Amino acid sequence: MLEIVFDENKTAAFLEQPCPLLKVEDAFLSSWHDMRAYARNLLKEYTQERVLKFQIKQGNLLYFLALAFSIESYAEETNLETVVFMVDDSQKAFEQYHPFVALTNALRYMRDLLRMDEKEAYADIKRLGYLGLKVNEDYIKKQIVIQWREGKSPKYFSATQKNAAFLLIALFKFWAICKDEQPRIGIIGDNVWADVVLPDFSNEDDMIEYVINNTVREKCK
Repeated sequence: MLEIVFDENKTAAFLEQPCPLLKVEDAFLSSWHDMRAYARNLLKEYTQERVLKFQIKQGNLLYFLALAFSIESYAEETNLETVVFMVDDSQKAFEQYHPFVALTNALRYMRDLLRMDEKEAYADIKRLGYLGLKVNEDYIKKQIVIQWREGKSPKYFSATQKNAAFLLIALFKFWAICKDEQPRIGIIGDNVWADVVLPDFSNEDDMIEYVINNTVREKCK
């Protein structure tokens, strides 16, 4: 898994070893699509490099570019191990990056599920209790129920198809990692009612976009 590092050192080096230093203009990456394309192209251009370092003026852009690199390096068909971002305050940058760490983990798990046999994927979902999620299978109703936090007024989510179920799991994993305070209950299987019914995308990129759009404004503890 690609490592994201925030470095206060202003030279073209990381851990006292020289590495490429790329200066990115804010206007150059005006959309999420541009960021993913930029990350994808750099992974091809610098295929033999183990470390790339970036200088970016606009802080928020930095975190989205880090996310783009994490997504584009998912297949790990690269020698790149570390992406370093030059910052003035590494501790502050790392704290602000917390939601993106959770998002990266949630997206990676969702993509792992997509590549598993369906039975294997559902079996793996049932083992998510280590995150604080309560996962129970209702054999009578043929449902898997995922609960995050106890609460009198939880928000309900429903997924009736396989890819929609993996979307739901990605969202719940994000909330669990972030220690979100909102109680939520997700139901995989037939469900007569829900606050949110998740779409069943056939395209992986559409699934990635959906998860990002529904989590990126949330904060992590």
